[in-house]
Amino acid sequence: MVATKLSSALVAPSKVANLLDWRKAVGSVMALDITRKSIGMAVATHPDQHAEAIALRPISLVHQHQHQPSQEHQYQHSRQQLEMDASSASICRTRKNQVSKELISELEAAVRRHRVCAFVVHWPTHEGRMGEQCGKVLQVLDSVIDQSNSVVTRKRPFTLWSTATSITTTSNDDEQSSSIGDYAYSPPDEWGRSIHFANAPAYYPDMYYNSKSIIRRQESLLSSSSSATTSSEAAAHVLNEWMKNHWEMDSKMGCVMPVTKESISHFCRHSVDEYNSERACLQSALL
Repeated sequence: MVATKLSSALVAPSKVANLLDWRKAVGSVMALDITRKSIGMAVATHPDQHAEAIALRPISLVHQHQHQPSQEHQYQHSRQQLEMDASSASICRTRKNQVSKELISELEAAVRRHRVCAFVVHWPTHEGRMGEQCGKVLQVLDSVIDQSNSVVTRKRPFTLWSTATSITTTSNDDEQSSSIGDYAYSPPDEWGRSIHFANAPAYYPDMYYNSKSIIRRQESLLSSSSSATTSSEAAAHVLNEWMKNHWEMDSKMGCVMPVTKESISHFCRHSVDEYNSERACLQSALL
């Protein structure tokens, strides 16, 4: 498969940690939490400076200048839509999936202001499964990379980080097992297979077995909690978890030491490659 800009900029979580080690005097890492309505941002410098992640103002993904068109405008727009040929329809679909220029400008300004050397992007798996939100993350990242050469690049890469990545692994007869909440988790192998995917989801009253509804129910529970968490606060939490999994304080030496832990970055890369493959097939079908 030909490497795309998106897959070329994806690296393992440990690679981002190495970049921050090299640039710990002047650089920082930015975490992104991409939801349907906004992009939460948080930044952190190297743990040597004893600084935790700082949540920044989130950027809205909803266009600010949207308005309700009149009936006459709707009629004219409908006629124009009917007269579109296949090529113009494909262009329309492409533009619909693009993020706004204002969002790109805000991201570029934040990257310059905080001297960002890499990104940690929240990978919103649910009980180890990828859903609609993971596709949204890749779509937004793809749009950002297509429109800007100064945000996510090969020299300023990104990594995907989920709760499934920040797990404590225990070795038992050469078998890796972990725990996520109340579920026993087995990291996927190089082909993306895991016995965890066969586990039934947690039961709740009036449960409806649908991947989208389960994920949306989880989001609604989070949003309705007494301490409402913004997307930027979620990004700060993700960044702090990532830092704890790559550095730890040595009480004897009185300094921060790097640690090595297992991750499922190869599975995230498989997901990006699959997204690129599907995107290429759709584009060729629209030509």
